[in-house]
Amino acid sequence: MNMRAFTLVEMLVAVGSSLSILAAVGGFARAESRMLQRECRRLGATEASRRVLDSIAREIRGAGFAPVAGGFDGLADGLSIAARSRIELRSDAHGAASGDPPDGILDPDSDERISFSLNAARGVVSESIGRQALPLTLESVVPADGLVLRYFDACGEELVPATGSELAAAERARVRRVTIALSVREVDGGAIAAQAESTLRNRQALRCE
Repeated sequence: MNMRAFTLVEMLVAVGSSLSILAAVGGFARAESRMLQRECRRLGATEASRRVLDSIAREIRGAGFAPVAGGFDGLADGLSIAARSRIELRSDAHGAASGDPPDGILDPDSDERISFSLNAARGVVSESIGRQALPLTLESVVPADGLVLRYFDACGEELVPATGSELAAAERARVRRVTIALSVREVDGGAIAAQAESTLRNRQALRCE
């Protein structure tokens, strides 16, 4: 068998080819890793947005809960604020002290008063329970128009709050269904948009007239 030693040139070519292949493989692996990280962040942001929407929709469904007679009129007072980017919901969940049964009286400092709102300056959606506020999103991820609440009566007609204002009491009393749209910014500059819909349970009997 005729064998000969590699020349220096051949060795350099072989090493260079190997390094090129390793560089290409490394670049591909880094690109795949970045793509995977982006997808993980996107999935996390999508899941977080869905949790916020589910929380708002759940509270809307239960607004106006009033199992006993009293000073609180659940049908009329369950939706106390209805604005473009803010909603306040009230229910007779319990008495003034924790553990009390529903008493027909609203305790505005407890979880009988819940609101959701967008702080456009901070770019955050918050939930207020009584007098305590809790951010539901990270700071600066929600654009100025990132939370949009739309209100519909039993006929499907949209009741539109004036810019910078809210629905009047007579309009709020007609609201049967609310849609919630939430948009959040991604780190890479993209955006995630999601929407949910909820019907006030104690207004399901409202009919189109």
